[in-house]
Amino acid sequence: MNPKPLQNKIAIVYDFDGTLSPDNMQERTIFEDYGLDKDDFWRRSQALTRDHGYERTLAYLKMLISDPAFAKRPIDPVRLAALAKDKVRYFKGVEAYFDRLETFLKGIDEAKECSVTIEHYVVSSGLMEIVRGCSIFPKFKKAYACEFAYENGRPIFPKLVINDTNKTQFLFRINKGKLGLDEDINSHMPDDERPIPFRNMIYLGDGVTDIPSMTLTQKSGGQAIAVFDEGIGVSDEVKEMVYARRADHFAPADYSFGDGAGVKDSLLIKILKTAVKKVVYDIHYRASARRSMDWVKKNKK
Repeated sequence: MNPKPLQNKIAIVYDFDGTLSPDNMQERTIFEDYGLDKDDFWRRSQALTRDHGYERTLAYLKMLISDPAFAKRPIDPVRLAALAKDKVRYFKGVEAYFDRLETFLKGIDEAKECSVTIEHYVVSSGLMEIVRGCSIFPKFKKAYACEFAYENGRPIFPKLVINDTNKTQFLFRINKGKLGLDEDINSHMPDDERPIPFRNMIYLGDGVTDIPSMTLTQKSGGQAIAVFDEGIGVSDEVKEMVYARRADHFAPADYSFGDGAGVKDSLLIKILKTAVKKVVYDIHYRASARRSMDWVKKNKK
């Protein structure tokens, strides 16, 4: 019989807008490029939901196809990727954060002993065409976001829609290692065979749209962290998430590590380091327990 996998991977899953970036990705790229008024766009998008029964995410995706500005000049994935490279901003420390966290992990003895690795994932209601153009895109094991199918250079239909409730599907994909949309995630898989158990998962989000994912992560043994833009302050949404215990912690979205010469880690980095250590120590404990059990079985008279 083959031994069960060690389950020594940690998954950190991020929302994008408001979590890694202070902006709405469409507003910084598409709206500016087309000269659109963001308040007017979102007001008309909300009217589709209110007056015609559109699901909220589908409403804005429809407008990106059929609104007069886009009917005249369709959005182009190559153009969106280029805009993302130039226009998408990140919270402080984000671009260096992934490598710095990897260095931190390598300094934990228990992580080295168990060959623990960290994988980063994005699950966003923004546009995949924009996410792909971001400078940090190569840092992610997998990114999921809304995406269009194109025909003759024009978007014709959404081929992937991600909203607040179906985000949880992608957490199960990560959990089971079934990352491709063509892979079945409904078939039973024993917990001890799943590559990344939920207890090894850390979810970062910034608002009510993240609540289903945070709740699933927490109830399944993982950790949830709410972040906020320090320049704006803590929103009522974040306060309510923490008060209702839908998030374990909350902190400004500052991903800055200390420099060892007087500059300290941000509060978020302190929380993330603790969260990562918690998972590492649990992995190490389970590995030690398994070795002890294997020894008992081997030496049982």
